[in-house]
Amino acid sequence: MARARPDTPTSSQLTLDDWAEAVKADGEKVEAKRKAARARHSPSRPAITNRTEAQRTSPPAERSSRHASAENLLALPEALLTRTHLRELGLERRAVDAVFRALPVVELPGYTRPMIRVEDYLHLVEEHTYRDDRVRPCHA
Repeated sequence: MARARPDTPTSSQLTLDDWAEAVKADGEKVEAKRKAARARHSPSRPAITNRTEAQRTSPPAERSSRHASAENLLALPEALLTRTHLRELGLERRAVDAVFRALPVVELPGYTRPMIRVEDYLHLVEEHTYRDDRVRPCHA
């Protein structure tokens, strides 16, 4: 003899209505967390950092001018360039890697970023710039 199915679901099963309510409640929780996160990161809240007031209020373009830009360093032959400077000059990662392979690298003790001299970089670019006076080599 087969048992009759009960009309009510067991405790581990949800009805469609119960499931819809659970999904809605989860969505409301997620939205509440998002609102709280937005409130924490809103510009009206004062920033708690170690930056000075001038750094917080000055526009980004003005802030970056405090650091030597790559274009300014090119005017100083004794200056050192990092990979970041070469990226600022418009070189892609593979080109930056090629420059660092072709030139002597300066590595200071206790400093992990390799550097190259501006003078060496400018000489490399000039040496490998092909105008109408020379034929560009073809690599097969």
